[in-house]
Amino acid sequence: MEKKLPCDNGVEVCTVDKTVIQHWEKQYRTLVNALFPNFIFVFDEDFHFVEIITPDELRLFHTREELLGKDARIFYPPEVSELYIANIRECLRTKQWREVEYYMEMNGTHFFYQARLVPLDDNRVFCLVQDIWDRVRRMEELITERRRAVESDRMKSAFIANISHEMRTPLNAILSFSEFLMNEEIPENRQNHMNIIRSSNALLQNIISDILELSRLDAGMSEFSFEETDIVALMMEVSEIHKPSMKLGVQLLTDIPKSDIRVPTDANRVKQVLHNLITNAKKFTEKGSILLKVEEGDENLTFSVSDTGCGIPEDKLATIFERFEKLHRFVQGTGLGMAICKSIVERLGGEITVTSKIKEGSVFSFTIPYCYVALQKKDIGNIRELSNQRKKILVVETSEDDIQYIHNILTIKYDVVEITHIEKIISAFILDQPDLVLMSMQVVDKIDIVTKIRAISPTIPIIVMTTNDFYHDQRWAIENGCTDFIAKPFSPSKLEEVVMAFIV
Repeated sequence: MEKKLPCDNGVEVCTVDKTVIQHWEKQYRTLVNALFPNFIFVFDEDFHFVEIITPDELRLFHTREELLGKDARIFYPPEVSELYIANIRECLRTKQWREVEYYMEMNGTHFFYQARLVPLDDNRVFCLVQDIWDRVRRMEELITERRRAVESDRMKSAFIANISHEMRTPLNAILSFSEFLMNEEIPENRQNHMNIIRSSNALLQNIISDILELSRLDAGMSEFSFEETDIVALMMEVSEIHKPSMKLGVQLLTDIPKSDIRVPTDANRVKQVLHNLITNAKKFTEKGSILLKVEEGDENLTFSVSDTGCGIPEDKLATIFERFEKLHRFVQGTGLGMAICKSIVERLGGEITVTSKIKEGSVFSFTIPYCYVALQKKDIGNIRELSNQRKKILVVETSEDDIQYIHNILTIKYDVVEITHIEKIISAFILDQPDLVLMSMQVVDKIDIVTKIRAISPTIPIIVMTTNDFYHDQRWAIENGCTDFIAKPFSPSKLEEVVMAFIV
């Protein structure tokens, strides 16, 4: 209801009933909520916060009370402050709206905003701020995709040129010596021709196998089977396979712990990487030795293949694991072997590195997650059979109380694997093969954990539990590989709702 009150000069002034104000404030709030993730500032001409309006779902870096009446230059970096001040003054001078875009960095994450400034009166502007991170990200993705397309064309050309050369070499030998063989009558020459054809066949088969293997790895179609593996037996098997084919004057040595080492991994894939590394070392080692070694650590097993060969030039070390990269062009091979090794090791949850000195030799090392396991193969089979009946959730939380709370909620419908030690996450992930990961924000801050999980499984849902509902924390988690988030404290129904969005 409208009321009229007298002023000192006798003129009646209209005021608005409190219920009317509340009504308009409610309508205003509904409009602001509809604008999420936008928020509104009112600045004066000196760049002070006059008013702040945010949607209910949005939390700024600072509270409303911390900002009101304060000089915004305290909270914005100098370059952003200068941009704002110049446009506020221009907006007030011309009585025309202005638009600016800028970015800020918080906790190592870039935030991109667009601000539209509209004059309210002679010394205040209405500022609608919009988070344009999605738009910037899409633009970056388009640029990245274009670069990938250009790189793909370059790689395709390199592939055709390289493979054409590598395949023609054994094919020419096969065709030529097959022709010679048909007309050759001397037994010794016939045997020599057949040996050349046999070795060319093997080379051609290896080239085709490398191409197909890398294609399967890229497409995510290459199968990995994780089970308890006897590492000592695996190393001895690899050593025995390669010893007969060593060059004269080159020894294959082993350094293997005598203790029993059993880890959950894919034995065939580990052997595949070791075979590739040893084969590569044999190509470039003319005398001395090749050392096959494994070392135990708290978190990982480290495998290494060292040689006393020609070494790798420093400018080649950074690209040695790239496709079609060859140390010497005259050495046969596709240049795909090291790229395949890298892809396999990352899928196993580890990393591969190389060090080298010219004329002294090279050391290729790779890791796989390591933990003692007492399960027999039949027990692992039972676990897999059970996981087919009930979905499995890996919960990573540093608080024992939170672990118990989550356990009580989820165990009704799901099998829950609980981890409180960060160093055990990858081992548990590989062994238990969960359907979803529920992870504390304190752990997600260790961003390499998420990166390693994503290398093993690009699609598994990773839900991060945040200690607050600040928008920048949530967005940071999504930007760095997580699938969704849930803010603490959360109710049992809220946790179930978030989990069921990804697994049933």
